[in-house]
Amino acid sequence: MKKRSSINDNYKWDLSDYFKCDNEWEIAYKKYDNLIDSIKNFNNKLTDSKNILSCLKTLEDLDLQAESLYIYANSMHDLDVSNSFYQEMLNKIENSYTKQSVESSFIVPQLTKLDAGFLRKLADEEEFEPYQKILKDVLREKPHVLSESEEKLISNVGLFAGNFSDNFSNFENADLKFKEVKNKNGKLLPMTESLASVYLRADDEVLRENAYVELNSAFGRFNNFLTSNYLGSVKKDVFLSRARKFGNSIEKALFYEEVSKNVYDTLIKNVDRFLPLEHKYFSLKSKMLNIKPFKTCDAYFNPLKNKKKYTYENARDLVCLSLGSVLGSDYVAGLNNLFDGRKIDVYPTNNKRNGAYETVAYGKSPIVLTNFNGNFDDVSTLAHELGHAMHSYYSNKNQTLFNAGYTIFLAEIASTVNETILNEYMLKNMAKTKQEKLFFINEFLSRFHATVFRQTMFAEFEALSHNLVENNLPVSSKVLNEKYLDLVKKYFGKKVKVLNAVKYEWSRIPHFYTAFYVYKYATGIISAINIVENLKDGTISTDDYKKFLSSGCTQDPVSLLKIVKVDLETDEPFEKAFKVFENYIKELKKLI
Repeated sequence: MKKRSSINDNYKWDLSDYFKCDNEWEIAYKKYDNLIDSIKNFNNKLTDSKNILSCLKTLEDLDLQAESLYIYANSMHDLDVSNSFYQEMLNKIENSYTKQSVESSFIVPQLTKLDAGFLRKLADEEEFEPYQKILKDVLREKPHVLSESEEKLISNVGLFAGNFSDNFSNFENADLKFKEVKNKNGKLLPMTESLASVYLRADDEVLRENAYVELNSAFGRFNNFLTSNYLGSVKKDVFLSRARKFGNSIEKALFYEEVSKNVYDTLIKNVDRFLPLEHKYFSLKSKMLNIKPFKTCDAYFNPLKNKKKYTYENARDLVCLSLGSVLGSDYVAGLNNLFDGRKIDVYPTNNKRNGAYETVAYGKSPIVLTNFNGNFDDVSTLAHELGHAMHSYYSNKNQTLFNAGYTIFLAEIASTVNETILNEYMLKNMAKTKQEKLFFINEFLSRFHATVFRQTMFAEFEALSHNLVENNLPVSSKVLNEKYLDLVKKYFGKKVKVLNAVKYEWSRIPHFYTAFYVYKYATGIISAINIVENLKDGTISTDDYKKFLSSGCTQDPVSLLKIVKVDLETDEPFEKAFKVFENYIKELKKLI
């Protein structure tokens, strides 16, 4: 691993847009920390427009300062996670922001008590335009806000509501032990969850099956505990939905995302309708890999490798060429500003944080962290993170602070648009051999399988488990295991051998402790594929796409997607996305 001092400055972050040095950060931090107490001056005074406006402006000022302080501290820390100076800096701003959250916690409850007509009038006034999102959210949530004493009682649920997730995390990371697994030569190999992901992609068919069985069976050995823990989490969801006066727990979860249940139901209905395509994909993969019978453990195996190495300059060219061919020169100009402005920290170095991400403070430039090693995955990751960066750039440029933050429901769409365009460009323009073409075809198909079919299967299981509790139906480890096994059989089809140990798989999915989250992965890629197709066939223009990227949270996410002609409450976007999936399957069939 290289030392950071050996990396050319062109490949390192320039964070001077945030702070020019640590001392400048410290001066700004003291100013911010001293300002926090000023928000308390508005407590119990939010009864007239003047005080409300002053309070929201103070909150805005605090948030603007906190964002820049946090991102600088966190970014410096991530460049060397062993550096205690930046760890302490990060702790300081985190503690101060927690203090700000506590001191300003009175704002929403006190606004909620105000007359709805008065709040609507404020939201329509020009001087309140920067704070429309806050006021509209208060109006939306008003029917679900309880009395002061009830709210206090509900807040105390938070003291234990997260314990189910914590229990699972502690169990998985500290207590769970795996048995050794045999490879095809009978050799016993050590087993962990991280090693399982390696074994499941190995050429050794025996090792793949043994690792898959042990991965799930290890959780199965604690089936009763994990069932009890998960059902505790489900019952917590049900209790909170009833306390907040929602019809059910899924309605509550989707309400706070401003998404209708029709989106959830339409996703499951359409994925179910197009399951024969998933079954066809597995049949072709079985033929391509010469595996009979094809088993559930083989879904992860991909012998196709792209051994080509890419320099960072190659990656930049490929990303700009591919995205420019669909999104236009203005979009590429924005990308080049990030490249040339040193807003990307490129290479892995000693003690640098793993992985990749994009982050930004309002009014500042987006920054991207990567750990570029020259594989195609690194090229694709770069395109992905730049999708986030451009979404943030357009949104922040065109919206006020509280209107700029796009929701989690939309968060992965722009990044997936970029990945989809890049992969298609590589297939059509750069893949010369049969193996290279197979690689990029399988890149799309395997990502579609993992993100659409698998995540929707999870979403269907979540709806099922919550429905059992909400309707006081019998539920036990046996019931959950059987229901999950039935779903796996449905999704994989009759020609795939379903290994019995998969019935425990539900109990090892950490996302289930954040209920009704996973479906957004599926709707995200469906939306992204539609946007790419709509751009290519002229259904929308690049200006339409930029308008979508520029809209922040000014409307609910389903309405914002209609700007780019994606209506997730109808069948059309699903049909278009599955048609693309089917076309890739046809290309795969031709080559094998």
